[in-house]
Amino acid sequence: MATTIDKREEQKTKKRKTAVIDVDVHPNPKSYDDLLPYLSDYWKDFLTDAKWKGVFPGIPVMAIVANAGHRMDSIPPEGGLGCSSLSFFKEQVVDKYNYANAILYPDSTFMLAASPQHEMATAVASAYNDWQIDHWLSKDSSLRGTVVIASQDPEEAAREIDRVGSHPQMIQVGLSIHSPYGGWGDKRYHPIWEAAVRNGLICTFHVSVPGGIFQALPVRGNYYPETQTNNGLTYQNQISSIIFGGVFEKFPDLRMVFVEGGFAWLPSVMYTMDTHWRNLRREVPWVKRPPSQTVREHMWFGTQPFIEPEHPEDEKHVLQIIEMIGTNKILFASDYPHWEFDAPQQALAKLPAEVRNKILYKNAVDLYGFEDPMK
Repeated sequence: MATTIDKREEQKTKKRKTAVIDVDVHPNPKSYDDLLPYLSDYWKDFLTDAKWKGVFPGIPVMAIVANAGHRMDSIPPEGGLGCSSLSFFKEQVVDKYNYANAILYPDSTFMLAASPQHEMATAVASAYNDWQIDHWLSKDSSLRGTVVIASQDPEEAAREIDRVGSHPQMIQVGLSIHSPYGGWGDKRYHPIWEAAVRNGLICTFHVSVPGGIFQALPVRGNYYPETQTNNGLTYQNQISSIIFGGVFEKFPDLRMVFVEGGFAWLPSVMYTMDTHWRNLRREVPWVKRPPSQTVREHMWFGTQPFIEPEHPEDEKHVLQIIEMIGTNKILFASDYPHWEFDAPQQALAKLPAEVRNKILYKNAVDLYGFEDPMK
């Protein structure tokens, strides 16, 4: 039996290792039936009769992402979906990589906004929030949650943000990078930004898949490598929509995080937006300053998928890109339990220690207000 002294020494040893704050972890219910207690009788009967299998149970047109893209070893010993066991998540990831905190984004809920049946999407979003609080947040104080919304109905989405956004472990509002109608800079989404600011929450955009009422931006890919490459283009499109739509002029306290879209493309986009703003600013008089300045003040970006040059001599360019964006703007994102998972120490191994530590935990401490795990 471990003594109190043994436990203290173990804690000291763990503290000396570099801590990790992961901003992109996707928990799942063991079965979608676990959501039923959080639904009204109407929606419970409706989804049961329809034999509903979840928001995004798989992508049948792309065999490579069968099993909803989960790592097969992320399925807990007792069965269920990947990352459906808190204890197994701790064993497989938290303890192994010395996580101080993890931000949850319930798996596949970013596809709720693709449903034309916004009433159902709103009900399911609410169920996910209550399930997330009961099954994950209430059981571990180191975890933080995402308010799931159905953004195709911005007014209802704002009400859901107000309903659960004050929970002490809710830290952000979750959105898909694909928007249901128009770009995210469209005024119809202002109720969402207003509710996020009102509740002190960050808005986080997650990669999504064209389908339902989502538009294929910039184009629907035929192959998985093509789709993965195109994801960054969708992020570029939405960032320019948000900037030129004047979202931050209207909501100066709003902060946004973009995960699973990469970041290598960002310097080019910032310079391009600045050029067009200088030449065409009379068309968008509400944009008062260079777009790159707004990006650096209001936006942060997850590492996943991290840049992995084939040739060692190209590694220096990764650091150059990060420095062009700002070493304080990049957050570590693992994407667990998906098979694209990035292990923190391996993914960032080639970066200088100071930059690596900023990405692994320091930037998240500054942005989200976590306690510094290394003090």
